[in-house]
Formats: sequence, structure tokens, C-alpha cells
Amino acid sequence: MISYNNALKIMKENIEISKKSEKVNIYSSYKRIISKKILSKSNSPINNISAMDGIVIFKKELKKTNVFKVVGESKAGNKFCTDFDKGEAKFIYTGAPVPGKNKTIIPKENYIFFEKKKLVKITKIENKTFKRFKGEDFKKNKVCFLKNEIVKIRSMSLAKTMGLKTIDVKKKPNVYVIITGDELITKDNPKGIIESSNEILINMLVEKFGGNLKGTFTVKDNEKDFLSLLKNLKNYDLLITSGGISKGKYDIVKKVLKKKKLRVLFDRVAVKPGKPTTFGKLGSNKYFLGLPGNPVSCFISMLFYFSKFINCFYGINFINLKQKKMKINHMAKKNNALTNFLRISFLGKKTEKFLVYQNQDSSMQTVLKESDGIWIRKPNEKKVNKGDLCNITVLNNSFLEEI
Repeated sequence: MISYNNALKIMKENIEISKKSEKVNIYSSYKRIISKKILSKSNSPINNISAMDGIVIFKKELKKTNVFKVVGESKAGNKFCTDFDKGEAKFIYTGAPVPGKNKTIIPKENYIFFEKKKLVKITKIENKTFKRFKGEDFKKNKVCFLKNEIVKIRSMSLAKTMGLKTIDVKKKPNVYVIITGDELITKDNPKGIIESSNEILINMLVEKFGGNLKGTFTVKDNEKDFLSLLKNLKNYDLLITSGGISKGKYDIVKKVLKKKKLRVLFDRVAVKPGKPTTFGKLGSNKYFLGLPGNPVSCFISMLFYFSKFINCFYGINFINLKQKKMKINHMAKKNNALTNFLRISFLGKKTEKFLVYQNQDSSMQTVLKESDGIWIRKPNEKKVNKGDLCNITVLNNSFLEEI
């Protein structure tokens, strides 16, 4: 067996950073990764514009008079506005182009308008121009998006302002999922005895963590059927399986995959749960992640190993599971020689304390469902006393989206 940290190191050393990219519509770009820097093609704003509703006048005229004749208006949507003479003014609205040069904006609350005479009398002068200047937001050829930047909702808004219709992003890894087991209830195996809960778990995490799920299949523990299915899988980056990777009579996954040139990089990790988790390469450019069939083991392995795969594939820390320092509410004995992934519960909504569930059996999906986080205990970690700070991977907040 190898250690958990060594397993992660092996993944990092063997997963090549993908250089594949594609163009996507900006409305489909959320949480995608920019594949090359993007420069602005124009200034924003394209002209000097008003930041207020009011009137626009020559700035120097304020020293001579406070009464001006209104000769027109400038409104948002106009590309330009014709200039006017000294002693005159125009109504101007937020976002409208400022005509000519040497102008200032007087907000509407700072003047009185005499409609019949078409005159305005300024009642208050502020030491502000109330203008937004050409290129103040961004100038032409400014780098607005960097390579490897993750697109947020705010990013999409900027892209729209820049006039972009598509963005070059890194291609998602294509992923196939195969669930194995004679015991699973499927349309082809209605006499099975348990539901295939790992299917929904794996599928959701693939999509949540940035993979492109190409298909999910369920097969019995039959070498011929499994091999036949493999032959039909094309154009993928990662194959994920669940079940059939231990050393029992009916654990046929690795045996069959070796016929497809699987090179196992690790297949027994000193962890609990998830010891039989397997990782390897299929040929030169495809990867294999074999997950245990046990539901909790499957979840733990998928959470930590698949997130590592995604980060290595993209070459950035795309998935960052939230970590939090919390106080344990009871004593915990010295850890054994394994890395233990312990399901924990927070004590109240506002507290910074947690407790470890007593029943850590890897079949307990009710405990997994109720868990607020995972406490990863290092091998041979010393006894932990009540009140000690521990590093917790927070499940309830790990998947909050960056906006």
C-alpha cells in the first residue's frame, strides 16, 4: 500500500495538463477556464458620458452667470451630441454623451428650470464634473481576462460589455462512468437486490467539478460484457468505474482493463474508507479512476481523487474544497497507521465546535447524508484533546458557486 499523500503525488506527476480549447457562447461560459488572454477591442465608455441626470454647460461660464438658455438634450443611446454656444445649456441624462470639450454637469437637484422661458437657474455648484471619461473603465487593448482565469457571473457581464459573443476556454475532460455489480437493480437486471446509488453520486460530482459526462453504464460482474462495453467507448479522457476493483473472485475491472493496456499507478492506498481505490493510464492519453463499490467509500474517493484529477488536468486549482479550523468537542485517541476520513457534525449553526460520528462504517449513507464535513486524520496522528483545533473539509459549503 502507498500513503494518501503519495497517491496524490503520483496523480500530479502523471496527469498531463490539457492544451485543448474550444469557443463557447458567453452565456455558457460560467465556471469555464479562459484558455488565452482576452484584450478589449474598444474603449469603455466609448465617449465622455454623464454620470447624472441634469444639464451640461461650459465649465468656465459658471464664473460669469448662473442662468443658461436650454437649447436641446443629450440622451443615453446617442453616439454623439452636437455642441452648443456659451451661455447655453442642454439637458443631459445618465449615460448620455457629453457634447464638445470643457463641459461640466449640473445635477437636476442643483438648478431650477423655467419651462416657459426655457431657462435654467443654477442654485448650487459642486466641485465635481459628474462625468465618466472615455476609456475610464477600460481602454482599447487592455487585458481584461487572463489565461487560466475562471469565469464568474461578474466576468460574463464584463464580456458582454466588451461586445464578446464567444470566449476561448479550456475543454472539459470527457468522462465515462461504468458501475459494476450483479447485485445492482437495473433495467437489464430487475432481479438485483440494491439500487445503484453510486451512479447519481458520481455523475453529479463529475458535472459539478467541471467534467463532461459522456455516458454512464451499469454492467454485471461479467468479463465478456465489461470488455464489450469498453470497446464502444470512444474519445474520452477519464474512465471512472465503481465496484469490482478489490481482489475477490468477481472483481474483474482491473483484469479486463489490463487487456486494454491499463498501467496501474496505484491500487491500494493506506486510507479508510477507500483502500482499494485505483488510478492508472490507458495508453498514453487516457486515465482510469477505479472507485470502491461501497457508497461512502465511493463518495470519499470521488471527492478527493477526482477533484485532484480535475486540478491536474486543467493545470490550476479549479476545485478548492473549503477548509475550516474547528474545535473538537471530545477527546480522540491516537490515530492508527491509515489516513482516516471521518464524518463529523457541527454543534449548532453558529458554533465553531464539532463532534465525530461514532459509527464510521463505510456503508452508513444516513451518516454521510447528515455529515457537515470530513476530518482527515493523518497516519499515527497523536491523541487530540477536547477543544483542540482541527482542519475540517466543509461539505455544506464546499460547493457554493463563485459569483
